[in-house]
Amino acid sequence: HGNSGEEAHGMSLPSGLTRATVNVRVLDDPDHDDFLDRLEVSEGQGPVDALANALKKALVPSHPELSNLQLIDYKVRILDPESATRAATRVMIEFKDVESNEKWTTVSVDRNIISASLNALVDGFEYALKGIVANCAIDELFDDDFEGYHM
Repeated sequence: HGNSGEEAHGMSLPSGLTRATVNVRVLDDPDHDDFLDRLEVSEGQGPVDALANALKKALVPSHPELSNLQLIDYKVRILDPESATRAATRVMIEFKDVESNEKWTTVSVDRNIISASLNALVDGFEYALKGIVANCAIDELFDDDFEGYHM
């Protein structure tokens, strides 16, 4: 199980929880093109929930409107099952702005389910910020269930 490193440090996660770490670069001062890197760690019910929570934690200080963002559905489909573990995975995530009740869905395909999930999450967060922010980049991802995995 991916939490073995945490247990060695006396910080095991409760059963069913996953921890994700993201490093997000946000524009701190638009007038001077100053960027700020935010490294955040969060837990969730599985890797996608943990990633979403970490992204929200990193982005809400600069973009408080994201506090209204809610993930309401997550679907995965294997597109070429004959490829076994090399199969392409399609991830669909449905979002809702709880203040406006607007809903939208993002889709990503990758052979790595975490990459597909992260890409769909980022697209959903960017859609929520449409018209407010020009760009947002995620530098690194580390998820304890996938030890040593970096993007």
